Amino acid sequence: MTRRAALALAAALALGGCGGLWGGDGPALPPCPDVRVLAEGESWADDALEAEISGFESRCDWDDDEDPAAGMTLALAVTIDAARAGAGPAAAELPWFVAVVGPDRAVAEKRVFAAEFAFESPDGPAAAAAREEVELRFPAGAARPPWDYDVVVGFQLDRARLERRRSERR
Repeated sequence: MTRRAALALAAALALGGCGGLWGGDGPALPPCPDVRVLAEGESWADDALEAEISGFESRCDWDDDEDPAAGMTLALAVTIDAARAGAGPAAAELPWFVAVVGPDRAVAEKRVFAAEFAFESPDGPAAAAAREEVELRFPAGAARPPWDYDVVVGFQLDRARLERRRSERR
């Protein structure tokens, strides 16, 4: 199986677990913010490493399920798959971010993290996965309810990588 096929299979399995987290016959809860992977930041590639954000799971925990003005915590688990090319590094660290974006498309909050990978094989192709967990707090009484925001996930790309990615998508 090629490295790209393995990453695609991992993505399909991870995405299969998304959605439907609330279920049940309980009271209707206020909606959660939409969570998505930024198209330009969904993958990383350089001479030694390829990686992609292969899926995520999210869950909203309301302080008071019956009060839409209550505070809310968004629990987010992001899966990142990486594959090393040839005799690349034994370990790697890739920057990724979570951003809260308002209805005006302005970034209200952004946090950058580092996903760490340790590869099993010291010489030859190897793959690794990281599951990164983050909590975002939406306070009670804020000017806008949490569902007015989008939560965006992606790799933290430098300007050159971002411009190259955008030109590839055109």
